Amino acid sequence: MPRLPTNPVSAGFLLYKAWRRLPAKQRRQLLDAARRHGPAAAAALAAVAKTRARKKP
Repeated sequence: MPRLPTNPVSAGFLLYKAWRRLPAKQRRQLLDAARRHGPAAAAALAAVAKTRARKKP
């Protein structure tokens, strides 16, 4: 199994390359899913970040 990049720039480049290989119909499906589930995912990540910030001494 290939390792995913930990560098944000490398991860972005990898996602860009994968995006370009998708057919137009699947790109639209991904955008629709991101519009539908993106706000909930962002709220969950913000809640996790908030609890981590509180735990720091």
